[in-house]
Amino acid sequence: MTVHSSEHDLLAQLRRRAGLTQEELAERAGLAVRSVSNIERSAVGRPRVSTLRAIGAGLGLDDARVGELLDFYRRRWAQPAPERAQAEPAVRVPAPEALGPAGAAPTQLPSPPSTFSGRSEELSALDTVLTGPGGGHRCVVLDGPAGVGKTALVLAWAHARHDAFPDGQLYADLHGSIGRPPSAEDLARQFLTDLGIPDADVPSSSVARTALLRQVLAARRVLVVLDDAASAQQVRPLLPGPGACTTVVASRHQLRGLSIRDEARHVGVPPMPEGAAARLVRTLLGDERLRAAPGAVDAIVQRCSGLPLALRIACDHLVRRTTAQAPEALAAWLAEPAPLDAFRTADDAECDLRAAFTASYRQLSDEAARYFRLLGVPPRTRLSRDAVAALWDLPLRTTDTILAELASAHLIEEPSPGRYELHALLWEFARETGIDHDPEPIRRAALRGILEHWATRSARG
Repeated sequence: MTVHSSEHDLLAQLRRRAGLTQEELAERAGLAVRSVSNIERSAVGRPRVSTLRAIGAGLGLDDARVGELLDFYRRRWAQPAPERAQAEPAVRVPAPEALGPAGAAPTQLPSPPSTFSGRSEELSALDTVLTGPGGGHRCVVLDGPAGVGKTALVLAWAHARHDAFPDGQLYADLHGSIGRPPSAEDLARQFLTDLGIPDADVPSSSVARTALLRQVLAARRVLVVLDDAASAQQVRPLLPGPGACTTVVASRHQLRGLSIRDEARHVGVPPMPEGAAARLVRTLLGDERLRAAPGAVDAIVQRCSGLPLALRIACDHLVRRTTAQAPEALAAWLAEPAPLDAFRTADDAECDLRAAFTASYRQLSDEAARYFRLLGVPPRTRLSRDAVAALWDLPLRTTDTILAELASAHLIEEPSPGRYELHALLWEFARETGIDHDPEPIRRAALRGILEHWATRSARG
């Protein structure tokens, strides 16, 4: 169906496809219902830019989509009244019966990890949030530090709950940490064709395309997995509207905007506890090799800070040796001159711990990166907010701002309110990066600042 009449305004089409009433859209946008109604009925001569931006936010459009909405109304009202209908771009919306065959159920999930271990709490949290009693929050964000196993967790859960999504599973790697991210427009097109929409019926307008994707998903029970997301803006155009679909987003960032604006639930993915890490090591190494190197489990667990990526790299190092070589290989691995050198993988940057940390570090602002490096100056310990401010020689308000950026990127953790720490491998990364980038006088001044802070605290008792 091609729409030209002002009775079927573009805004009305986008609102209906999002499954919203005028009242619901107005509430989301923080506007009066009359403002939405007037635009849809062409009862306002020229909608304000601020009003259209608020409406775009209410519809969940990203900046590019909002820009297209603004362009639509600029073109429309730049024409004399009799010519406005001709100036409007045609938006082709397939009829419901054309939305792809019911049997078009894509199965795009990568294979689940065969040696997945632990994570019972996180799996239970996913069940409770998405499919358990009192559920209905159809978007969840799994966030945690680099190497903590977010992708393995979501794939293990998704494959175990395969039957809950009879209309298929869509998967996209958003390359938020490594590589060039695909555009939301391209992913929306791919998802539509995977769901059975003929390529000729996919709108050229990115606004209409993402709206059509929501419309198609509204009639189905599909799982959408968006892996390695860099930002809420990258994810938002791909979120389904109201309906039975479920979206799981995995990210190294907290993506709080999705919780605030899109009512997504949050499931944090921390490093593995020692017991679960030990079970994974035993599974990966096998009984024969463990008998040859009886201290391997404890040594690997203690060195890997609970990161599954680090555990797997270490175990792979030993598995590639014969059983007879296992004790010697373990000793050589433990004796690596720099801790992160033990976790190198020369032929795959996605299986190299230093590369994983570097990808997160490079996304920081210059200021946050500088102060992150200084966290490697004092011995690794849990630091109070005041101690961090003394280390950085910054006011508390500025310290809080930088801590928030580091925490959002999971480059520092806050295990209790106002107390911060880095796990051992991340601390080593901060230390070696600081040595490479910061002049020694800066590092000495930082150390002097925190030592004076500790001395003052100790003198006060």
